[in-house]
Amino acid sequence: MAYTTTMLSWGTGKRMGPEIQNARAAIRWATDYFIKCAIATPNTLYVGVGDPTTDHKCWERPEDMDTAQTVYSVSASKPGSDVA
Repeated sequence: MAYTTTMLSWGTGKRMGPEIQNARAAIRWATDYFIKCAIATPNTLYVGVGDPTTDHKCWERPEDMDTAQTVYSVSASKPGSDVA
């Protein structure tokens, strides 16, 4: 999601016409989401939800999935230098 938001930000420009407002709204939504993930719990950064292996085997809407959605985070007691 960070990559998509970055690409959208770089591609947003004057030639977008009236769609620039939609692009800005999408960028704002993503950055607000990242901020919420970073400040939800002090000294903890939430980095992912779900198991990529099982999630990618399922071709349902996320709302209809019944697989476990594990939340992954990094903190002092659960370090994760490759995501932080």
